[in-house]
Amino acid sequence: MDVKKAIGMVVAIAGVFLVTTTRSGHSFEFVLNIGFILMILSTLNWAVYSILLKRLQIPYPALLVTCYMSLIGFMLTLPFIIRNKGWESLPLLTQTEWAHLLFLAIFVSGIGYWYWGKALEVLDASKVSMFLYLEPLATLIAAIFLLHEKFILISAIGGIIIIIGVAIVNGGLARLLASTILKK
Repeated sequence: MDVKKAIGMVVAIAGVFLVTTTRSGHSFEFVLNIGFILMILSTLNWAVYSILLKRLQIPYPALLVTCYMSLIGFMLTLPFIIRNKGWESLPLLTQTEWAHLLFLAIFVSGIGYWYWGKALEVLDASKVSMFLYLEPLATLIAAIFLLHEKFILISAIGGIIIIIGVAIVNGGLARLLASTILKK
């Protein structure tokens, strides 16, 4: 990993730290919470997955790989569903909960992973994996608009720092700064 990518990764992690350690309605707290740890582990996991997927040079389209990946994930989850009799809870789900499940299945697990696979076809795995750091920022924005959580300045600053880190790794920081300055 070159220095630029390492710097971008550290900057993005700092932004994630700011976003995930701020509670709704509270100020910034200097604690390593489980959300931050899981986000970093998720990013590292996806980075390893992306690098392995890229190196394997699988000769199948991204949509087919996504389908197989989802099928394998379902098969690995199935024993837990059977053990806990998860199917018994299905009739108890509300329409809203079914809508959430469909959204996750179609957009997150289907379309999202398909675009991830397409991105891996044209970009370096390290560049693609950096976009995972935008996840807490998207969650923050959704929480503000959909859940009416309070806007906290330190979280917004963390989001900007995440974007800067991603831009550093993807070589777009100079373009980002130039476009911002030229718009004024």
